[in-house]
Amino acid sequence: MHYDIASKILMEKCREQILRRLFGLSVAESSLLQELPQETVSVKRSDFAVMVTDESGARRLVLLEIQTRWDRQLPLRLLDYRSRNMLKYDVDAISCILLLRPSGVALTRYEDSEVTYAYRLIRLYEMDAREIVEENILCLMPFVPIMQHGEDLLDQADSLLYQSTLSREDKADMLTVMTIFSGLISDKLPRMLVARRRDIMIESAAYDVIKQEGLSEGLQQGLQQGLQQGLEQGLQQGLSEGLRQGLQQGKVQDAQEAILDNLEARFEIVPESIAKEVQGIEELGILKALRRGSVKVATLDEFKALLKKAKA
Repeated sequence: MHYDIASKILMEKCREQILRRLFGLSVAESSLLQELPQETVSVKRSDFAVMVTDESGARRLVLLEIQTRWDRQLPLRLLDYRSRNMLKYDVDAISCILLLRPSGVALTRYEDSEVTYAYRLIRLYEMDAREIVEENILCLMPFVPIMQHGEDLLDQADSLLYQSTLSREDKADMLTVMTIFSGLISDKLPRMLVARRRDIMIESAAYDVIKQEGLSEGLQQGLQQGLQQGLEQGLQQGLSEGLRQGLQQGKVQDAQEAILDNLEARFEIVPESIAKEVQGIEELGILKALRRGSVKVATLDEFKALLKKAKA
């Protein structure tokens, strides 16, 4: 949820830099399209439709999903989103995916017996953070922790944002988004950034939403103490707990993905029934055992037996 909030802020404030720099699109102006709730029932909140006018004056629709990890159903979901919006706006469309975490099975094309669908896939984790920092591209600075050399440059990126000429509101948002994305790399980095920049980050809407959704317990503890020190400790405690829970969930999803990646690499096609069973397991210890087993079994039937035993 926090990553969807971070993505929404970046698309509201920095979409043109994202489209130009990361996807190489010509953008003279753009507008983020807001759809009615009933029209987006099947669309996740990290999906964005942007109407773009390029330098020649031509208009086209850009459909972008910012995805923390690869999902095998992502291409079909994006194709569905593309079809809905093309029917609504009657313009040409470009489909784009910005992938934040490494994946060995991410593809740039979807094919089945009837459909071939190509889209633009940018693996952000393969990009070099040094270019963003050296060129001082403030709008893309929140992505630095995820990029190559990003952890080494995090302090510099943080300072560039904090000392920039951005408005205080924009600084608060950019620093908070960078803190959220740093949680994809380490559970220590967010705590360090919050301790350093809490004075300005608390002014960000993203920070407020995080408190409301994942940190209310820590906030309540601070308020009950009735002291400013207690409030600050409660907020920090709550933020740490919220990030810890998010990282734990990320480890579970990583383990699930690793199992399916191993099976796909060995047997090419993984039945949907097996994929659903793996994705339904939340215990990290069981998933680790299945991950080890996924590289040893000789057949998918043997893996099914492991699954049955693990769930017993």
